Parts: sequence; C-alpha cells; structure tokens
Amino acid sequence: MKKILILSFFVFSIALSSCSGSSDTGNNGSEGGEPTGPAAPSAAKLTKPENNSECLEVEAVKFEWNKSNDTTSYTIVIKNLLSFEIKSQTTTSNSAEITLNKGNPYSWYIISTNTSSATATSDKWKFYLSGEAQKNHAPFPADILAPRPGETVNAGAIQLSWSFSDVDSSDTHSFDVYLDTKDGSSVNTSNHTYSKKIVNLSNPGTYYWKIVTKDNHGSTSDSGVSTFIVIE
Repeated sequence: MKKILILSFFVFSIALSSCSGSSDTGNNGSEGGEPTGPAAPSAAKLTKPENNSECLEVEAVKFEWNKSNDTTSYTIVIKNLLSFEIKSQTTTSNSAEITLNKGNPYSWYIISTNTSSATATSDKWKFYLSGEAQKNHAPFPADILAPRPGETVNAGAIQLSWSFSDVDSSDTHSFDVYLDTKDGSSVNTSNHTYSKKIVNLSNPGTYYWKIVTKDNHGSTSDSGVSTFIVIE
C-alpha cells in the first residue's frame, strides 16, 4: 500500500509540472530570452514643397515632413533633375533648410532610421525651384517605368513605358523616344503622344534608351539614358 501511495504522488507531481509549463521570456519578454530590438521605423509623409509644384524661395528651400514612428533620425535626399547632382543631409528634426540652385527641377525623399539601423523610405516628390514666378516651366524629366533599368526581356514585341509630370498642368506634351545599342542617342520615334510604345527587337544585346519630354511652349527635359538586355 505504501508503494502505491508513493507511485501515485510521483505521477501527480509530473502532471502538475507539465500543466504549469516553462516560459522563460528573458528580461525583455521574448521567448527563450532572445532580444526583440526596436521596431522598424515607418515611412515619413512629405508635406513641403508640395509634389509637382513651383517653389519661389530664393535663399534656401525649407523641406518639411511628418514625423514617422520608431525613428531617431531622418536623411533627406535631393536630386537636381538636370545635372543629376545629389545632396543629402541627416537631422533629428522633421524639417531642413537647404540652399539649391534656382531655375532647376528637383526630386526629394526622406529615409527614416532608428537605433537598429533599420530604414524606411518615403514617397519621392518633385518641385521646380524658380526663385521668381515664371509663365512656363519645362516639364519634369520622365521617369522610366519599363523595362526597368538593367532588366532582361525576351526578344520580340517589347513595351517601353514612362511617367511624366509638369508644374503647368494645362500644357500639352509629346515625346521623342531614343533607342539604340550604343548610347541612346538615336531617335526611334519623334513627337509620340502617349507615355508608352511597343518596339519590336529581334537582336539580342544591351539596348540604351531615353525619353525627351516636350511641352507646347518648346520647353524640353531629358530622362537620362536607361538600359535593358534582350535575350532570345
């Protein structure tokens, strides 16, 4: 009888132990004591200069954006869309004043970073820095959409596509498409009126292409040369 009581107590102890479980969460509450680290930052939302707008500030352009969650610093990246020069500046604030050359179009975006070096990137906006009011502005350089830079595509019918914008929303636009296997200096189509075009390419190799956007006032902008690879 004594042996039976001892055996019963032993079984009961095991059952009680298995129900209580073992959840060592460590000092920070994660399973197994593994550190979770800070959450990744969210992307900032841009506010000023507004997208596709004309900026009349002369001395320095003031950039503003909404603060993003779980962020310790912001890096603003500004690109001159004519010279392709890039400026960047890091700050803990959600604004920055930066001196730029007047009479040029620019793009800008914000990279949010935290202590774990995780990052998040905002949308990219464009503006035209006039310095003084102008009656007409050159359209912003087109953005290449497809084929993406360096993309490999099959020979045959290939769709080229791009996007564009202009401070002067009432302007009309046309496009000169440049395409070749050397440097993108050969005109494929002039005065194209759509932001996409089908080209038939049967020869494999690297192709260079760009878009020159023109408005009805004679102003133009150059997308810069992009490449894609055609395979059989």
